[in-house]
Amino acid sequence: MNPSKVMALACLVGMLGTAQAAEEVSLTNGEWPPYQSEHEPHYGIASHIVTEAFAQEGIKVRYSFMPWKRAYIEAEEGRHDGSLVWTYEPERGEKFLFSDAVFEGKSVFFHLKKFPFEWKTFDDLTKVRVGGTLGYKYEFEKNPAIQVDRANSDVDSFRKMLKDRFDIFPSDLKVGYATLRANFTPAEVNQITHHPRAYNVVTYHLILNKKNPRSAKLMAAFNRGLKKLRDSGRYAEYYGPAD
Repeated sequence: MNPSKVMALACLVGMLGTAQAAEEVSLTNGEWPPYQSEHEPHYGIASHIVTEAFAQEGIKVRYSFMPWKRAYIEAEEGRHDGSLVWTYEPERGEKFLFSDAVFEGKSVFFHLKKFPFEWKTFDDLTKVRVGGTLGYKYEFEKNPAIQVDRANSDVDSFRKMLKDRFDIFPSDLKVGYATLRANFTPAEVNQITHHPRAYNVVTYHLILNKKNPRSAKLMAAFNRGLKKLRDSGRYAEYYGPAD
């Protein structure tokens, strides 16, 4: 056989062997644009970061999109290696390893530009009409004097705000503006702003099932890859500017 063909065949075999040996991690995912979505480029900001962090360590990611409750249960039952992204809670910490922070989410109060909203403490919210979305628990609701007018979705909540049904609406900063841009006209979006002070700042993490013997190794690799992304400057590129 021609020596050049022998070399080419050896390279091909080597490449196939490497591909077959490449490690893969299976993660459940959900719809929370712009951070996560089956319909967003790279499956959203958070998914892009997770994919690239693992890639730094030679690990491929396979996502399975499903409703959030099911996503958690399937990761808990070991049908997948883990899930993204989740906030830390003691009950979750008993079942999952938590990664270094994939990103930091900032929740703010959105309001119409024509409404001069200011606040210093949650007690100030008793003086305004507060909107909200079904299924969400808000930290400020610990004050029973704060009544929340809930809608079926964030889109419906913004619609109610535009109709002056309430004064402020709490949401993650990036999620709020992504929802507005995807569902409202530029003229409608231009009527809405947010208060610059965040009412809640929380970190979101990749979680891996503690029962899986691979999890500790996978998590260490992910954290190394995430640090590499941050140090290279690509993390900031993927995450993008604040709205």
